[in-house]
Amino acid sequence: MKKVPRILGLIIASIVAGIFLAFSVGGIFENNSNPFTFEDIGIVALAILTTVSAIFAWFKVKIGAWMMLVSGLLFAIFALLTAGGNRIIAMIPAGGALLSSLLLLWGMQLERKG
Repeated sequence: MKKVPRILGLIIASIVAGIFLAFSVGGIFENNSNPFTFEDIGIVALAILTTVSAIFAWFKVKIGAWMMLVSGLLFAIFALLTAGGNRIIAMIPAGGALLSSLLLLWGMQLERKG
């Protein structure tokens, strides 16, 4: 039972990273001639950070969990600053990253207590 939060956190982190990967692949094949905006660059950078954090979480749980927490916080701040009227929808990626990081940290704490 002590590994359940950690495993659930890894699953959620992987799902969030998979969604970002799917959007990235879709964006590559979309024929868009518009130049990148600040918002586009920020989303791409945060998506890469979140994906790298999820990969780290599978191999180095402590580093990955803290990276995922930072990524989620940065995504939340970025969403609040750039989303306009759709702040709740823009916070969804941050929520997944924050939830997975908290589950990973909680799971590490439970395993440490033995």
